[in-house]
Amino acid sequence: MNVLWIAPLALIEDGHVQPASWLMPLAKALVSSNVNLTVLACNSTIQKDIVEIEYQNIKVVYIKSPKLKLDFITLYQLRINKVKKYLKKIVNTFDILHIHGTEHQYEVMSIDLKIPKIISIQGIMSEYIKVVPLSRWKQFLEWRLSAFYELQYIPKNHHYFCTTKWDSTFIKSVNPQAKIYMIWKMVREEFNNDHFSPQSNNILFVGGRNPIKGLRELLCAYNSSVQSLGFKLIILGRCVFDDIQNIIDEENLESISTDNIDCRGMQDARGMIKAYKESYCLVHPTYIDNDPLSVCEAQLSGLPVIATDVGGVSSLIEHEQTGLLIDDGPKAIEIAIKKLLDDGLLREHISKKSRRVARKRHDSEVIRSKTLAIYKEVISETKNDSLCQ
Repeated sequence: MNVLWIAPLALIEDGHVQPASWLMPLAKALVSSNVNLTVLACNSTIQKDIVEIEYQNIKVVYIKSPKLKLDFITLYQLRINKVKKYLKKIVNTFDILHIHGTEHQYEVMSIDLKIPKIISIQGIMSEYIKVVPLSRWKQFLEWRLSAFYELQYIPKNHHYFCTTKWDSTFIKSVNPQAKIYMIWKMVREEFNNDHFSPQSNNILFVGGRNPIKGLRELLCAYNSSVQSLGFKLIILGRCVFDDIQNIIDEENLESISTDNIDCRGMQDARGMIKAYKESYCLVHPTYIDNDPLSVCEAQLSGLPVIATDVGGVSSLIEHEQTGLLIDDGPKAIEIAIKKLLDDGLLREHISKKSRRVARKRHDSEVIRSKTLAIYKEVISETKNDSLCQ
């Protein structure tokens, strides 16, 4: 089977892949099943118009895209048309096109292609823009434009991969005729081992400075009472200490000792596992999310998770069974952390059950075989529809 993906794959340099860690495990699994896989991605930093790389038996093609400002002021049309033109040249050599996400207008680029297609839903831009802070007006405008394309083109595609009740309900609301396949993402195999110790005294946050991930709320909770419980705070993601200091100054968080905050930036699987082993729980106080990878990986590792009950998070967490679901705001974070501290039996129960449930949910063999079966079904159904027309 010849499969083409369009996906937000960062530039592969020196044999290492940065973000999109939810993509590579499935890509490798498909290649091991004799799938010929090509991944098409856009990148604004490459020098040539097209760069092709062979990576672990996967062909990766990068198309040079405009810088962010030019991309936006041209309403993404330069990038969309450039990829459209390239796709028309190569599409006849593939059996199916798998589009990863609607955030980057992939569904627009591929709309006229006569090929079986399926779209994996990741974020939902028309929902995400509802929680962007007013201070991030540039981000709001960019996401609002993405949401416009999303709402225009989701009804024009038929087959969808969804993971949560939230994203599948959204697709059905926009496109009642859509055929939805529920399937979880494949997670890096390194997280399928136990990486949690109840003796650890760190609170872990994975979300960097992204304002919708809730770092500000966590720092407020830390300032109010969490620090006094003896916990330190580990922060992973795109963030430097100045970002944290800015929040501390803006919110007048005078009780925080910066010696108790460990800002480690972006980490690979090894670095994340090290942080898991050093942590007591993961706190994910996000404003909106679908199926956050950090929550899935923490559950696989047995690390208890505290997360806001928004978006698709409740499809991952059953309250007091596989994690703690909370309302937004610092006070709710404080109460949940203290609850885990005071109730050792609950903490142990959540660790064991979340690990068991997550390992079943993210079973690599089940996801691999199900993905291939769905590919074949979409190909067959699309061909039958063509014959009937």
